[in-house]
Amino acid sequence: MKFKDAMRNMRELQLMTKGLLLSNIILGAGFVWALATISGERERIVLVPPMLDAKAEVAWNSANKEYIKGFGMYIATLVGNIQPKSSTVVLDAVSAFMDPQIYTEFRRQLLTLIEDPVFKASGSVITFQPNSIQYEPETNRVFVTGTLITATSGSQKYQKQVTYEMGITIREGRPWVSHFLSYEGTIPRTVSWHVNRSSRDGVEIPEYATPARYRKKQSAADKANEQLLDLDGMKPVGTPIPEGTGAVQEVVEGVSKPAKETESKEQN
Repeated sequence: MKFKDAMRNMRELQLMTKGLLLSNIILGAGFVWALATISGERERIVLVPPMLDAKAEVAWNSANKEYIKGFGMYIATLVGNIQPKSSTVVLDAVSAFMDPQIYTEFRRQLLTLIEDPVFKASGSVITFQPNSIQYEPETNRVFVTGTLITATSGSQKYQKQVTYEMGITIREGRPWVSHFLSYEGTIPRTVSWHVNRSSRDGVEIPEYATPARYRKKQSAADKANEQLLDLDGMKPVGTPIPEGTGAVQEVVEGVSKPAKETESKEQN
């Protein structure tokens, strides 16, 4: 009788031991999974900057549109306002956010513009006044449109409408400008613009203007041939502003119209 009780107790102890072993394995696997999950997660920072009316969220490899739009406006404002005394400071500040792929060329083109003999001799100052900002989520591009005003050392001023186009990516919680284009006019070169141009003129659509889900993996040669930087739109030329005109003029299809006249027509 005692032998049977001993065997029964032994079987119960064996079952208990197996249960404890199984539970330890499950707990260990859960701990490893939790540790891997925590170590792979990155903090997300939520900001409400004073110049934005919505929250700006920044994660490890992404950000919401408010943050990207705000950053695009910041870069466009810095690049668009070149002062003789602060040009080097602006160049260094903006270059820090340029992707390594365009860093060297960006500094070269901006220095060429700053060191232009005509620009330096005239003592010109370039001022950019943004009018609108547009974000295209399919391509992570920001378009900032505004008026570029060039004031010479004399009393003469020139203006033109310019659009700054930037591709912005987030890597390791930091924004980078992957391409920067400037061109005259107020029409952003969105995906639709490139599609219409391609169907009309047979021009190939740039990779950066293609939605991310349709992009192909480019070779180094293809990337080198793709135009990722163009500052020609910033050249200090434009429509002369008549002396005595206090308000900034509006340029529509190459015809300058005083702001007051435009406002009166809109009211009528």
